[in-house]
Amino acid sequence: MNLTKLCSLVIILAVPFSSLMAQNQPLTPTEKKQMLDTIKKIKTGVIKGRSGVNSAALTAYRAAASSNTSAYDFYLKCYKEMNFTRKGAKESEYRDWKAKNKDYLSSREHSTARRLQLQFLILTIRAANLEEKERDSLIPELITLMDNCISAYPYIGKSKRILSSGATGSTFAQVYDLQSTLVGLKNWPRSPMDVSGIYESTIMPRYRTTETVKELMQAWDKRMSQEIKIVASENSSEAEANFKNKTLPKLKWFKYMDLLRAGQSREALTSMVALVRANPDHENIDEWLEDLEGYISGEVDPGTFEEAEKRRKAAEVAQKESKASNSSNALGNTNLDEARKALEGLNIGGGRNGGRGSIPEGVDLNQIRELFNRR
Repeated sequence: MNLTKLCSLVIILAVPFSSLMAQNQPLTPTEKKQMLDTIKKIKTGVIKGRSGVNSAALTAYRAAASSNTSAYDFYLKCYKEMNFTRKGAKESEYRDWKAKNKDYLSSREHSTARRLQLQFLILTIRAANLEEKERDSLIPELITLMDNCISAYPYIGKSKRILSSGATGSTFAQVYDLQSTLVGLKNWPRSPMDVSGIYESTIMPRYRTTETVKELMQAWDKRMSQEIKIVASENSSEAEANFKNKTLPKLKWFKYMDLLRAGQSREALTSMVALVRANPDHENIDEWLEDLEGYISGEVDPGTFEEAEKRRKAAEVAQKESKASNSSNALGNTNLDEARKALEGLNIGGGRNGGRGSIPEGVDLNQIRELFNRR
């Protein structure tokens, strides 16, 4: 290669390298501002897009939530659409289903639960149309809705499950494909009766600051009063005793921990001492006493709200992973059961029916071998 070509090659290679070096430079304040402005515009566009998709659902839900009768009629309409019309079923099949389930579907219990579920979906759509910081304005309405659900809870019989299950997976939501428009809705509940989850993920984090201690303590008191009502609605002396002796003291301890992290040490520590004195047989008493000694002596730092929130989220992730693992194990057990049934069906060693000549499709052959070797 001659000298001229070699120099040209060096120049060609040097240009991309110098460009790469320039790209590796830190962003300037102006560039950062431009990027953040762009992201903000994109977020606004995404929210507006979802708002447009959800506007039809919001209008329909509001009309249907106006009364129990409207909620009942709308439920029938949505159920028919999802389970009959879209599947190409005959009109007579829908009429048969409706007649068979008329007593339950038209009952006050079912209609009340569906009306409250619609009200929750309305609130959920409104939350999705707001940025996370703006959702604080919906907290009073969310608490009021929980109050209404808890008040109705003792009187809705087997329809209780409607208010405890995920509303975004309900028939109302499926008709409008609502779930696909809520992917950006974080830290928002999926059902109005998940009181513990609502307070921990949606309400409490908003108030865990030194400036909103009063609101935080009020939220704790409201949460405890609501959970007491839920337990009372079960009409179980065992459940009430368990809540009073185990759960309620824990909730109070967590409340006082929030008070301690907010810098209100005198009130927090005094309340903690009173709590351990009143609950010497509690399952957490040893841990509480040890921590309390450390807080009073100053040897143990209660940490900050931010640190506590990180631990909560980590525990939440661990819990989800554990559920996924358990689900996987359950699936494995199901497959093993299927293999066992298949092995029995083969009727090894002959018998009256002569056995089955083949292994059913979908059964793991390795599990068949494993079970056979166990015999």
